[in-house]
Amino acid sequence: MKTVAIIGCGAAGSAAAITLGRASADFTVTVYERLAKPLKKLLATGNGRCNLTNERLSRSDYFGDTAFAESALRRYPPQSTVDFFASMGLLCKTEAEGRVYPISGQASSVRETLLAEMQRLGIAIETGREITEVQPQKDGFLLNGQYFADFLVLCAGGSAAPQHGTDGGAFRLLRQLGHTVVSPAPALTALVASRFPKSLKGVRCVCRAALVCKGKELYNMGGEVQFTEYGLSGIPIMQLSRLVSVAPQEHFTVKLDCLPQMPEAQLQSFLLETKKSAPQKTAGTLAQGILPKALGDALLLSCGIHRDEPCGKLTEVQIARFVGTVKCYTVEIDRPRGFDFAQVTAGGADVSEFDPVTMQSKKWPHLYVCGETLNIDGGCGGYNLQWAWSSGRAAGEAIAKEYAD
Repeated sequence: MKTVAIIGCGAAGSAAAITLGRASADFTVTVYERLAKPLKKLLATGNGRCNLTNERLSRSDYFGDTAFAESALRRYPPQSTVDFFASMGLLCKTEAEGRVYPISGQASSVRETLLAEMQRLGIAIETGREITEVQPQKDGFLLNGQYFADFLVLCAGGSAAPQHGTDGGAFRLLRQLGHTVVSPAPALTALVASRFPKSLKGVRCVCRAALVCKGKELYNMGGEVQFTEYGLSGIPIMQLSRLVSVAPQEHFTVKLDCLPQMPEAQLQSFLLETKKSAPQKTAGTLAQGILPKALGDALLLSCGIHRDEPCGKLTEVQIARFVGTVKCYTVEIDRPRGFDFAQVTAGGADVSEFDPVTMQSKKWPHLYVCGETLNIDGGCGGYNLQWAWSSGRAAGEAIAKEYAD
């Protein structure tokens, strides 16, 4: 009977454990989790609804060493994930933009399903048990100087959201084992902008956000942008935050089209016509017809226009300046918010030191690494969880096959 130790009871760890447990009864599998509650981070995904995967997944939804991920994602695609959960009694539903959720709409359903399956398979989960030391032994590994395992699966996440158990411990263990770690950086996080009107706190507006560096547009995405006391948030901002995080020495700006559904010329004609037909309206009322009040007031102020100014007195130059600001409001970015506020980690284990089919280390034959610990991260929309399921299942299958051979 061979022993398998899995470090980290998250999405990848549970997928690896279940796949291995189903494939063979010739293993004793123990999952070590540093927190008192396994799969805690899963409960926070998808705003508590758990966005399990995405039917529209493609390589372009991933960053880092994306070529490495292709094999596992191809063998365990989104439909395979849906089937995987159906085999455990959990049904899923597909919503806008291909996002897949449990039909219950509750992340707790996913957690309980995984835990129940691990219990059924006789997989032991040791909670409150942090592994801080791994020593290679002949044909295995010694954990914390006391637990021996023939096979080791390291999937303790990255450095993002340490309150959910991912505090960078996996990277410390990798370095102990002589593996290279690409410098971790926060991804899917908000952006801090100190030179920013505090009056915009709480405003939400559907915008098109473009990230610009050295005059070059690096990323462009539409969606709801949230204006906060520290800067910008919302899915479009979180999507582009990775690019800011991995190049901290660069200066970035975000250019917001605050009315993307209307071309600039059409907006200018609309405002000029409104000025002509209702000259007694104030500039603030004019702006409020197209934007949230606080945002309209802030953009007027940036153009040197007082909100109480009758719009009939505004010149065409002033209106053109306001229109230009609405269509391209520039925010100077100081930095991304840190790991405490990030959903995922950019960077991680250098994949050149691992096999993309099995997730096995090229340095230590019985070591496997999967999930966020590797230098692969996805955008919002279920892509990171899909990578966790796919890579975890690939590792579990590889261990079972290796032992069978």
